Amino acid sequence: MHVQGDFIHSLAMHLQEPIKVIAVFDNGVRPVKFRWNGRVYPVKEITYTWRTRHGHTSIVHFSVTDGTTLFELSYNPSTMVWRIEQVEA
Repeated sequence: MHVQGDFIHSLAMHLQEPIKVIAVFDNGVRPVKFRWNGRVYPVKEITYTWRTRHGHTSIVHFSVTDGTTLFELSYNPSTMVWRIEQVEA
């Protein structure tokens, strides 16, 4: 985070990069860990989930943390592609 005066700004990187994810498909989908930039990140907590539409496809979004950093991951069930959308340090 960046502190300026009385305001705290998080430093977010918008990426939209394809990534490899290990996920559990049981009563929906849940990411367990993912590889990004040559490193494996465990998903310690899913803080929020939501869906967006891309044409006829419903994209599933996950806000997850490894205990230190907050990541936004997305999953397209039509193409079975995972992406890292955003990182907040």
